[in-house]
Amino acid sequence: MTEKTADVKSEAYSDVQCDVMTFPPCLERVKKAGYPVSEYALRQWLKRGLIPCRFIGRKVLVSYSAVIRFLECADGGDVRPAVEPGRGPLRMIGNKSGW
Repeated sequence: MTEKTADVKSEAYSDVQCDVMTFPPCLERVKKAGYPVSEYALRQWLKRGLIPCRFIGRKVLVSYSAVIRFLECADGGDVRPAVEPGRGPLRMIGNKSGW
């Protein structure tokens, strides 16, 4: 790579903030963005697989945008779809009057 190409490349990436980072900078960035998230909660979400991440030894790499998508419930969040009567995990068998 020539010197000119290296300078252009470094200038292009100097203003862009990295999206994938380790846990501490990600937590700090989330808190600076105004989300009231505790360290414990974020670690639990990562361990449970609710937020996609990569574990490398004892380090975790996480995408800041994935954390924000999770916090803003972009994928539907914790809201579960309504269950139709008779279609839930338990269903009524037979007629109650026959008892």
